Amino acid sequence: MRLLFLLVFISLNAFSQKIELGDMTHYQNSSLDLLRQEFNVYLDNKILTIDLYNFEKRIKPVILDKSLPAGPKYLSLQLLQVQNSIYFIHGSGGLVYTLANDTLIRIDNSFDHGMQYGSPVFEHEGTIFKYGGYGFWSMRDFFTYYDKKQHEWEVFHPIASNIIPQGIGFPYFIKNQEHFHVFGGTVLNPDNRREQFNNNEVWTFDFNKTTWRFLGKHKEIKESSKMIPYRNKLLLIQKNQMAVIDIEENTKTIYRHSPITSQTNGIRHVTYANGKFYVVLFNTTGAYLLILEETDFFGEIVEQAPFYKNQAYWLKQGSLYLLVMALIIFTFWLIKKNFISRNKIKLLDNGLRYHLKFTEFDPESMAIIRLLLSEKEVSSSQILRIVEK
Repeated sequence: MRLLFLLVFISLNAFSQKIELGDMTHYQNSSLDLLRQEFNVYLDNKILTIDLYNFEKRIKPVILDKSLPAGPKYLSLQLLQVQNSIYFIHGSGGLVYTLANDTLIRIDNSFDHGMQYGSPVFEHEGTIFKYGGYGFWSMRDFFTYYDKKQHEWEVFHPIASNIIPQGIGFPYFIKNQEHFHVFGGTVLNPDNRREQFNNNEVWTFDFNKTTWRFLGKHKEIKESSKMIPYRNKLLLIQKNQMAVIDIEENTKTIYRHSPITSQTNGIRHVTYANGKFYVVLFNTTGAYLLILEETDFFGEIVEQAPFYKNQAYWLKQGSLYLLVMALIIFTFWLIKKNFISRNKIKLLDNGLRYHLKFTEFDPESMAIIRLLLSEKEVSSSQILRIVEK
C-alpha cells in the first residue's frame, strides 16, 4: 500500500501543485478565496492560510466571541462564502456565525428551531437561502432566506406556481444564476410520517418568474462521498466512479476515477474554480492541498445518458420506436415484392423472361399473348384473325 501511494505522489509532481498542510488532527473545514487568491483550512481554534501565489503558509488564531459557549465545533458547520464574507450556518436552522477579523461572532437573532435538517444552503444575489429540510415529522416545501437587516430568517414569497414539489430533505441541488435545480433526497409517506421514501423527481425553480417546473424522474443515485458544484453542474464522487449531472442539458456522464479521486476515504474537501480543482487529501503519508487541472482530476468517460425522463422523452422514444418499426415493415415489403417479382414471368416487347432465361416470340405470338392477358374470355375468331395469314 505504501508503494502505491508513493507511485501516486511521484506521478502527481508532474501535473499538479502539492502543498503539505502539516498536522490536521483538528481539521474542520476549508474554503477558497479567489479575490485574495488564498486557500483557508479551518482547524479547531485557528486558520491555516495558503497564499496561492507563492504557496507560503501562515496561521492565525480564531477568537470566540464572549457570548459564545466554548465546546461546539463552530467552524465545522455548513460553510458558505457570500461575496467577501464567510458564514457558518447551523444545519438544523436558525443559527448563523461569521468571522469579524479574527473573532467568530453570532449574527442572527433567531434560535435553533430544528426544522430544517438536510436543507441545501446556497447564495442568491448576495443573500443566504435554504430550501426544504426535515423536522418534527414533516418536510419543508418552501425557501427561507437570511435577512441581513433584521438578522432573522424569513420565508421567501410570493410563489407564482400552481404546482410545487413535495417537501424534501437531504436533496442534491444545483444553483445556476436564476435557476435552482433540486432532485434526489427523501420525502415523507403522507400516510405514515415516520416513514421516508427516496425521491426521484427533478424540479427547477426560476427566481425571476418565481415559478416551479417539473422536469421528470431520474433513476436512483448511488451514494456519494462528496458533492461539488462544477461548471453549472454537480459532480458526485462515488465509491467506484464519478458522475457529473447536468440538469440543463439533461445528461449524466460517468467517469472512471483518477489516481487522486480513487482515494475517496482520504478526500476531505474539493472546490472547483477557473479550470482547477483544489483538493484537501489525507493519507498515510500526511495531509496535502492538491491543485489539479481538470484533465488530471477526471479519469476516462465510461458512458453518458439522459439523467431524467419525462413525457416528452417517452413520446420521443415512442416516435423512434414507431419509425423503426415502419422502416422494418417497409424493408420486408420491398424484399417480398422483389422476391415475388423475381418469380413472375415478365412480358417484354419481343418475348418472355423468367429469372435470367429469355424466350423470343414472333410478332403474331406476342399479339395472341397480349390478347389472352387483356380479356377474361377470348373467342377463336379473334385469334384466327391474327394467324389467318
